[in-house]
Amino acid sequence: MNKLDTPVNSMGAFQLTYKKLIIGILRFEQGNWYFEYSTEFKSQKPITPIIDFPDVEKKYQSDQLWPFFAARIPNLNQPFHEKKITTANINRKDAVSLLKVFGRDTITNPFQLLSL
Repeated sequence: MNKLDTPVNSMGAFQLTYKKLIIGILRFEQGNWYFEYSTEFKSQKPITPIIDFPDVEKKYQSDQLWPFFAARIPNLNQPFHEKKITTANINRKDAVSLLKVFGRDTITNPFQLLSL
């Protein structure tokens, strides 16, 4: 896992989707991560909540990026990833920037994470 130290002044918002369903919104503001489910997700039944976020009514907050989302950031010590970081001109310890570059798709789950 990469050592992430996202600057407090970094800001970002991401929409988590599955197929055409908006699952929820992930945000980073003032040094904290927030995740909450969408109204659309709360009103459907077939898809169960994400294991790290079992209560669909709760607004989750953490000063660390949850493993569910951190897993979307690959090992950055590979030349291909290093090139993408250099091309995007981003801080390699800023999880918000790294999610914008690498977070859309992952082999670990079928969800997409779209930068807003």
